Amino acid sequence: MANNHPTTSSQSFVLFLILLSGLPFIESFTFTRVAHQSRALDGTKLSSPPLFNQNQNNDGIDDQSNRLLQFHMMNLLKTDGNAKSQSEKLKVLSSIIQSCNSVLEGSDEVEIVRNKEVELLNLPEDLSAIRCFVNTSPCIKDHRSCFRVFSGEDKVSLTPNVLLSMNRPYTFLRDSLSYQSDGSEKKRGGMMYDGSEAVVWCSLPSDQNFKFCSSVMDDMPFAQLYLGVDYDDDYLEVELDVESINKLASLNLLCHEHESNEDDRTRCQYKIRTDDLNAIQTIVSEEALNDEQQTLIKLIDAAVELIRRDPLNESNEPHLVLLAHSASCSVVASAISSWKEQQLQNQQSPQRVEDLLHQALTVVTFGNICRSFSDGPAYIHISMYDDPWTNALGAHLGNEEGIGGGQNAVYFHAYSPYDEDLQTTASTCSLKSHNAHNLNSCLIQYLCLVMRINGIQSFRALYDSARFVDPTAILDINPKHFAVNYINHGELVIPPRIDDELLPAMIYATGGDQWLWDNDDESHTDIDEVLPDEIEARSHLEESFGYSVFEEIQETCCQRVVKS
Repeated sequence: MANNHPTTSSQSFVLFLILLSGLPFIESFTFTRVAHQSRALDGTKLSSPPLFNQNQNNDGIDDQSNRLLQFHMMNLLKTDGNAKSQSEKLKVLSSIIQSCNSVLEGSDEVEIVRNKEVELLNLPEDLSAIRCFVNTSPCIKDHRSCFRVFSGEDKVSLTPNVLLSMNRPYTFLRDSLSYQSDGSEKKRGGMMYDGSEAVVWCSLPSDQNFKFCSSVMDDMPFAQLYLGVDYDDDYLEVELDVESINKLASLNLLCHEHESNEDDRTRCQYKIRTDDLNAIQTIVSEEALNDEQQTLIKLIDAAVELIRRDPLNESNEPHLVLLAHSASCSVVASAISSWKEQQLQNQQSPQRVEDLLHQALTVVTFGNICRSFSDGPAYIHISMYDDPWTNALGAHLGNEEGIGGGQNAVYFHAYSPYDEDLQTTASTCSLKSHNAHNLNSCLIQYLCLVMRINGIQSFRALYDSARFVDPTAILDINPKHFAVNYINHGELVIPPRIDDELLPAMIYATGGDQWLWDNDDESHTDIDEVLPDEIEARSHLEESFGYSVFEEIQETCCQRVVKS
């Protein structure tokens, strides 16, 4: 009884405080609970419950309206044919990005790490001579438009000015600034990599896709260029003015029905998915990603200048390759267009500019959602036929106009093994609505199969082989009468059932099923059913590539644990 006495006293004290506060407290608490339930039953899918503060501050900001903004991604990414509407959209999206950046700047209370602390980093030997130029700021925004340094720390980078001031910048980029696993360091060139290219992955700082993609591509080294501002959490809380929200609703950029403002509040507290903010950054890239575009322009300019000085590449400098996925493709396309405009303003011939770009640059896109690729570079576009985002917004062979991917671009298409009916129903509110758009669970495996089947060891060789036309190849029978109808891209051979058998088997063997979107959804079990088991995957791969290939792929791809 002695132990229960304090508890009874505390309960009585709490009850006394509640009665003392009066009915307004109870009414406020009841309203908050009802509002929360209505949003939960609304049909809006929230991965975490919204946060509510019960008091309104003195600035007229409604802290109870901390609700999730769900953007209509299809309308958001689509270019409006009306110039006025497009200008209004860019203006309101720019204001949202500025508000979000202000929140990040207000949360940064750490100081920049001084150069003396760089001595404590475990930098590669090749970087020891330039330690004083290494950026070690703990603020991730300070690494924008820089190249990541793989030193065991996440926030270490090198500015492009330091890199491009070297005598052989692309050799240094390939050998010292590229991610290399233990396997790639031992191999010094794998089955799909011959060391003739400096491959740059253009992505967000937190994007770890390139590491997995490197293992799928037989430990191909990738450098990483930081694009945009990264966010630590899945959601960002930000204060937005009511006028901006009303403008978003009037432009049909919100998935949910917007509630009108019935009082005099001028600002409200909202939660925004950081994935949505990353997409918005690419839309307003001329303002939000200006530094990143300037870095890409400098890279392209240095590559073109190398071609001018050494057209036969007697110096054996690596060829520049840019890789991008989904919305990041728009940033790369915008930088190429800006570089081309600068050259044309210098009274250079358009044909000469495009020829230099074609020799100096190869661009590989995965599931692109952009149709403004300027002519010149050697483009390789990889996407799935059943990818709703590329079909609606990207450059692919199914475009009605047949334009947008750049002159003489090469396209590789297939069907993903994922049934569209099994995907999430919020297909217009997230770029992760369909796994046919998933880089790690579909697209990179398809590229790996095409290169492995044809013995290709570089992206430029892949482009040249796909574009090759043999003038002496004269057949005395139409290929449609062949017993096995292979799909040919120039010199490349694409097996007829690559998407039915080999692609699902490669996804399973590389562990791509571990990267499926909506892994915790009820449909994940059904999605697993479209992928083969170990026995079936092994049989398909060994039939095409020989015995023990299944074990070799698994050993390379992160020592994946085989499902029973």
